[in-house]
Amino acid sequence: MRMHTLAAIIAASLAAAMAPARAVEASADNDSGVQASAARDEGVSDQGGAADQGAQDAASAANVRAGGSDRPVLFHFAGYADVTYVNSQDDDAPSVLYTLAPILHVQLGDRFFVESEFEMEGDNGGERETAVEYATINWLINDQAALVVGKFLSPAGYFFQNLHPSWINRLASVPAGFGHGGAAPLTDVGVQLRGGRTFDNGQHINYAIYYANGPRLGLEDMEGLDLDVEGSTRNPDGERVVGGRLGWMPVPNLELGVSAVKGNVVLDTGEMAMGPEPSRSYRVEGVDAVWRPVKALELRGEWIRQQVGAAAASIAPDGARWRAWYAQGVYRFGADRWEAVLRYGDSDSPHGESTFTQTAIGLNYLYRPHRQVKLTCEFNDSDDAEASADRLLLQLAYGF
Repeated sequence: MRMHTLAAIIAASLAAAMAPARAVEASADNDSGVQASAARDEGVSDQGGAADQGAQDAASAANVRAGGSDRPVLFHFAGYADVTYVNSQDDDAPSVLYTLAPILHVQLGDRFFVESEFEMEGDNGGERETAVEYATINWLINDQAALVVGKFLSPAGYFFQNLHPSWINRLASVPAGFGHGGAAPLTDVGVQLRGGRTFDNGQHINYAIYYANGPRLGLEDMEGLDLDVEGSTRNPDGERVVGGRLGWMPVPNLELGVSAVKGNVVLDTGEMAMGPEPSRSYRVEGVDAVWRPVKALELRGEWIRQQVGAAAASIAPDGARWRAWYAQGVYRFGADRWEAVLRYGDSDSPHGESTFTQTAIGLNYLYRPHRQVKLTCEFNDSDDAEASADRLLLQLAYGF
């Protein structure tokens, strides 16, 4: 396959991934544009094939490159936005949250493209937060591999790198322990090699291996250990981690994945510094699976754990563990306009506010594949009063 054809496929995959095609789940393993295209053709995309506008956008993007256009740069603008009404049992009044996350893809010639997401969040109380979710430069080495450099969504685990945008997530909240401050790594800064291959017997593998700064270990309220798992260019302890994820699709409607990360971290004691802190071990293990036995039904689950080892010479000598898992079923009915969702999850953390079990029930109406109204009821159980509060969420999510 010639490189300009590969670039066309990658462009098509990127366009379809962020356009209203709900093909993000396949293209998040966008290791080789071929995988995303095959996944969409085989009906493995999260939206189940409702890809009218996305397919047009993808085809248009592909035609620009494959047709021999003399334009050296191809731009694609996408992203998502949502507004969420939250009525929590422990709040005096409901709140309204909003998110705007524009995503920009820039293809530079046949072998390189730049990808970035800028996220803005806020609420009706005036709180606002902005951040660069990820920003990478990608080199298409060949038809099966790409080299990614910059700040990227962590390849360890499945939910955050593939499903966290509101128009992809089937409920109006993330699973217990899979958001900010949870058990799963979120983003990192470094370099990764991503790829995929389809074999003659129809089986497919995808992989991502990375070497990066890793998390930063601190103290919460000067007591328990706290992990900051959001990527940063700062790495005061000088330690790195290596890890990744391997996915296997024995048949088109089933994927099994395993993740692992290993490295070292050093505690940042801040004002409590009493001398050099010793290095301690850091590990991540995770497994995930998704199965679509029929078009209308999707079953998925994930388990992940982060561990920090003990260090006898530290001012906080004990180790710590963060662990979370969830199981989820989605059933679509009513001419693919309605979805019923059931999810059960559990989060275990050194901190009480992040230790709870959750049962979530949802009913979604898909006005379009990329325009959804989601009603979610959460039933939470925890020893922590805040974490045990039940919630009702009503969300309007839009992918563009």
